[in-house]
Amino acid sequence: MTDQFIVLKKKYTYNVPAAALFFSNAHKALRVEVPDIGKEFTDSAYIGKDPEGFIYYNHLDSFEGKIKYTISKLINNDGHTLAHIKFYRDSPDACHAEFLAEDPTGSVAGANMDGWSATGTWTDLNIGCATASIRKYDDSKTITFTVGTIHRTATLTDTNNVLRGKSVKVNGNFFFKDINTIKDGQYASYNDDRIVFYKDNWVGTDFTGYFIAFEYSVEKLGIASNNTAIISGVSWV
Repeated sequence: MTDQFIVLKKKYTYNVPAAALFFSNAHKALRVEVPDIGKEFTDSAYIGKDPEGFIYYNHLDSFEGKIKYTISKLINNDGHTLAHIKFYRDSPDACHAEFLAEDPTGSVAGANMDGWSATGTWTDLNIGCATASIRKYDDSKTITFTVGTIHRTATLTDTNNVLRGKSVKVNGNFFFKDINTIKDGQYASYNDDRIVFYKDNWVGTDFTGYFIAFEYSVEKLGIASNNTAIISGVSWV
């Protein structure tokens, strides 16, 4: 068996770093970010970074418009699990790009998306980023989210006691579409490694901003990895 990364490197002219999110809840969704060429692919607007790997392609001008995709789980020649995505207009046998990444946490299988096919859109990646921090004391329901460089602070209240008795102190990156609409994020989906802020409700597919914990934040955000806390009434200053 041949190393799949070598196979794609020989097949395509270019390869650049990329990150994918496989989302499965009320419905399935995919997001791929390719910062080096300023592109993102979505079939919704969910966010995050699960497997980090590479996009392989021949022509940059192919990254536009409505595109079909197929996701698969592969086993590499070293026995490691891989996440693989084909991007194409007509047939998966004639792709304009392919994504490949190590998938040690089993993101594809966990989202039940092995063999999943759907349609999404390539667009320009326009998003801001700033370092941020999360703080919650073990004897309080208040969660303080601070983005110092852009002078924004949010207060979240753990009304359902999901984080009862937990102390959280985590740093990471906050990504946002428009600095002027950050305060519109009145709903938050709180997970162990990310917080997503929504304008209307937590099941909406569009977001105002999201926080991703740094990889070295071992304790993460104090919630079980298979759990999500839904918080409304987020207050921004």
